[in-house]
Amino acid sequence: MPRSTLTASLLAVALAVSGPALAQKAGQHGGQTAVVAGHHDAELVIEPTRLVLYLTNHGKPLSAKDNTIKATVQDAGTKSEIKLTVEGDHLVGPLSTPLNKGAIVLLSGKTEDGHGVSARFTVR
Repeated sequence: MPRSTLTASLLAVALAVSGPALAQKAGQHGGQTAVVAGHHDAELVIEPTRLVLYLTNHGKPLSAKDNTIKATVQDAGTKSEIKLTVEGDHLVGPLSTPLNKGAIVLLSGKTEDGHGVSARFTVR
């Protein structure tokens, strides 16, 4: 197989596989979504002064009360950790300044039912 055909074929396969990730839809609250722990969904809403995290289990809201999740923010060459606390049915964490486009937010921790949470979001 000629090298250009092989390259084109590999590129087509890569695009086909990455399609669902590129077509990530907005969540119910207007945030970015990610699947965590196999069947939990995380929706991160990035506001100017805070991060808001909503979790669901098989599409149903997951209680926020016993989750231990933190956010690590990498923005403009700085790194900070934010502990998320319960506020109603979701978790929130304060931001000292609005995040810049391209900043990365990493979530890590455990849900109330003991499942690990790991997700990566990029500020758009």
